[in-house]
Amino acid sequence: MFKYLAFILLVAACTATDDDAHAHVEKQYKKEDGHGKFSYGYDITNGIGAGEAGDEHQVHGEYHFTSKEGLPVKVSYTADENGYHPHGDLLPTPPPTPEAILRALAYIDAHPHKEEPRPAHPHSQPRLVHSQPAHPHPTNPHGPRHH
Repeated sequence: MFKYLAFILLVAACTATDDDAHAHVEKQYKKEDGHGKFSYGYDITNGIGAGEAGDEHQVHGEYHFTSKEGLPVKVSYTADENGYHPHGDLLPTPPPTPEAILRALAYIDAHPHKEEPRPAHPHSQPRLVHSQPAHPHPTNPHGPRHH
């Protein structure tokens, strides 16, 4: 009887999945070459894991886990001078751009705005000169007389 019970417990232990409280690191690695290149990774018995490799200019990697609903989730990414770029089936995506907006953008691309040439320096524009009439006083070409 004891052998039978021990066998059942052993089978149950082997088929049971580890929960988070009992999870432990299944495998891990970390490498650096001393010249800026690196890689690391790990896997935990509860389905969580990650890996990353790169240098000071670009990094690529992935992480994965199992959702509360039991679905596997995996996100891969790159990171470089243009930012962080994740990719994965469960990541939210923006709605498609409306057709009218796409047509408007195509029109703008096909008809670029042409700027008028501008002077190189703002002070190089001709200045307005306030002119005085040729004859300040219509009856006397020499101006008003003072007595």
